[in-house]
Amino acid sequence: MAQTDSPYIPDPAIPKWPVIASENYVAARRALLEKEYALINQVEEVAAERRKLLNGPIMPAYTFEEGPADLSSNEQGHPVTLEELARPGDLSHTTLVVYHMMMEENAETPCSGCAMFVDGLNGVAKHLAQRFNLAIIAKAPLPAIRAYAQKRGWNDIRLLSSAGTTFNKDMNAEAVEWSEYKGQMPAISVFKHEKGEDDMEGTVRFWYQTMPHFGRKGGNEVIRGMDLLTVTWNIFDITPEGRGDWDPSNDYVEEWKGVKV
Repeated sequence: MAQTDSPYIPDPAIPKWPVIASENYVAARRALLEKEYALINQVEEVAAERRKLLNGPIMPAYTFEEGPADLSSNEQGHPVTLEELARPGDLSHTTLVVYHMMMEENAETPCSGCAMFVDGLNGVAKHLAQRFNLAIIAKAPLPAIRAYAQKRGWNDIRLLSSAGTTFNKDMNAEAVEWSEYKGQMPAISVFKHEKGEDDMEGTVRFWYQTMPHFGRKGGNEVIRGMDLLTVTWNIFDITPEGRGDWDPSNDYVEEWKGVKV
């Protein structure tokens, strides 16, 4: 296998197969490894370019509604600004990542794909908190968001309602011009907090956003982009079955009885 000085290439001496693998299998796997290594390099290069992005605009002031950390609490929600979400806390983070959850204004449940995505964020929230502030924002009323979150077990993430604001639309997560669909859209937005002078309130600068990319392949609609941030799709990609035409559903999650042993 060709050698390279790139720091992103894993050690080719480490086998990725059992000792009983045939020569034909090993040869085929080595050929695939070359492509996997090339993909690793490309991912690293794109990530480096992303970190070099020019400064985005200073964000307007937005005020959301958030409830207490205990999802079973019926205490009334309180206002929280975008600046407060991004403001450095105990861990002094200056980066805020917002997941725009697709949950319509009068809905009681979010889109199943968004719910699966938030399952993943909640599962690793303790790890993400070591690097940045995280918030899940939806247009639905706060009681509906919290009721569903309690059912789903989203106990480790901040959940806020943007009802009554233009935040979703301003962030291209609602009624986008390029789509006939005029409801909510999923997206991830990244912001940076900039400290104000003296005792003045800080500002929030937009940094980056990504959302599903809609296209066609083989005559079928294909949605890609945010799948790269979801463990589910990536695990599917290393199985013989692949992704197929599978789509997540809220039903089987709510009916789940646990692992059978």
